[in-house]
Amino acid sequence: MFRNSIKLFSLFGIEIRIDYSWFIIFALFIYIFGFFYFPMILPEESALVIGIVTVITVILFFGSVLFHEMSHSLVARKKGMPVNKISLFIFGGMSHLEKEADDPGSEFIMALSGPLASFVLAGVFGGLWFVSRGFVVLEEPFRYLAIINVVLGVFNLIPGFPLDGGRVLRSIIWKVTDNLKRSTYIAMIAGRVVGFLLVGTGILFIFMGNFMGGIWFAIIGWFLQSSAYASYRQTVFEIASKGIKVKDIMKEDVVVVPKDLTLNDIINEYFMKYRYGRFPVVESTEDQRFIGMVSIHDIKSFSSQERDDVKVGDIVKTVTDKEIVSRDMEVSDAIKKMSENDLGHLVIMSGDSLQGLITKSDVMKFMKFQSEFD
Repeated sequence: MFRNSIKLFSLFGIEIRIDYSWFIIFALFIYIFGFFYFPMILPEESALVIGIVTVITVILFFGSVLFHEMSHSLVARKKGMPVNKISLFIFGGMSHLEKEADDPGSEFIMALSGPLASFVLAGVFGGLWFVSRGFVVLEEPFRYLAIINVVLGVFNLIPGFPLDGGRVLRSIIWKVTDNLKRSTYIAMIAGRVVGFLLVGTGILFIFMGNFMGGIWFAIIGWFLQSSAYASYRQTVFEIASKGIKVKDIMKEDVVVVPKDLTLNDIINEYFMKYRYGRFPVVESTEDQRFIGMVSIHDIKSFSSQERDDVKVGDIVKTVTDKEIVSRDMEVSDAIKKMSENDLGHLVIMSGDSLQGLITKSDVMKFMKFQSEFD
C-alpha cells in the first residue's frame, strides 16, 4: 500500500499517509455534499458558502477517521504493538501494526479504543450541534458529523474480522480457548459472512433501484471478506514463523555472476541453467566483492542484438540499505520489509562480501515444508 501513497505529516511519531485511492472517495464526498446535500439543506446560501462548508465538513469527516485510527495506534503502542504508519484510503483508514497483540486483553483494549474514540467525537460534534442551533450553516455540518461518527463507531463494532468488532470477538475467543490461530479463524469466518451479507445487500439495493448505494455496499462487502481472509493468512504466517530467523532460511551457497559477462552469456549460462529470477553480481571470478543484483526484468528491456554488446556490469543495480538485513532478523520482519519496499529479495552482508540471500519464494517454501511436520 505504501508504494501508492503520499506522506502528509507525522503525529506522535506515526507517519500519516494518503493512498491514491483516497482521492476518489474525497472527490465523491465533495460532489455529493457540494452539489446535492448542502444545496438542499442550505438553499438560501451562496455557492461560495456551500463550497466552504462542504470542504470543511469533508475534511472534518476524514479527520474523524484519522482520530479513530490514531486512537488504535496510540493504545497499540502502549500495549507493546509498534505502529509506524496510518493510511487513509478509499474504504477509510488503517493502522499498520508491526505485530499482533501478545495477549487477548491487549487486543481487546486496542480494538475497542477506535469505536470509543468515534463515540467521543460524536459527543463533541453533538454538543456543537446543540449550541449552534439556529445557525443553520454550522448546525447542519455538526449534525452530520455527530451522526457519521456514531455510524463509524457502530459499523466498526460489527463482529467480523478485521473490523474492530471482529478483533473484539477474536480476543474473547482467544481468552476462552487460549488459541490465537483458532480464534482468528473463527473471527475470519465471521468477517467473510458479514462481507458476503453486505454484498447481498448491495445486490438487493441495485434491484430496488438504488444503484449507487448498492454498488457501494457490494464493494465494501467484497473488500471486507477478502481482507478477512488476507488478515487470517498473515496471522497464521506470523504464528508459524515466530522464532524463525533469516539465518535459518537464507541461501549461503549463492550462485554469483561476474560483471564482465554479456547479457546473452548470463541468459544462457545462468538464467536458463539455474532458473532463478535474479543473481548477485561480483567483481570477477577471482574477486568475489559483491557489487549488486541483476534480474531477468533488467535484461528483458534490451533487444537480442544489444545483449551481445551490453555487459552485466553496465546494468547491475547497487544494493541499498533497504535490501540489507541481519542474520538474526525475524523472518516475519524480513517479509514485511520486502513488501513495504517492493523487493523480491534481501541480502545478508559481511563487509563487502555476500553472506547469503533470501527471497519470498524461499520463505514460502520453507514454511510449507515446515508445516508438513506440525
